[in-house]
Amino acid sequence: MVIAASWVLSIVGSWCNFLTLFYIAFLLLHMVPVFYEKYEEKVDLFAEKAMVEIKKQYAVFNVKVLSKIPIGPLKTKKV
Repeated sequence: MVIAASWVLSIVGSWCNFLTLFYIAFLLLHMVPVFYEKYEEKVDLFAEKAMVEIKKQYAVFNVKVLSKIPIGPLKTKKV
């Protein structure tokens, strides 16, 4: 997750400088909680629908890709 976040930051950072990114982050950190309090029901409903869709997509991905990856026997550690 850290690698993915660093990758996204490097891509966004190539579009603009650090001060601009800092300013955008500062604004978002102050605006998002206010908007969430104002539209909490709508945001929660949307998040619930998004989680259902993500779970469906993961189930398809699991069947088509992850289940086909062979898993070998695990080595046990000797103490």
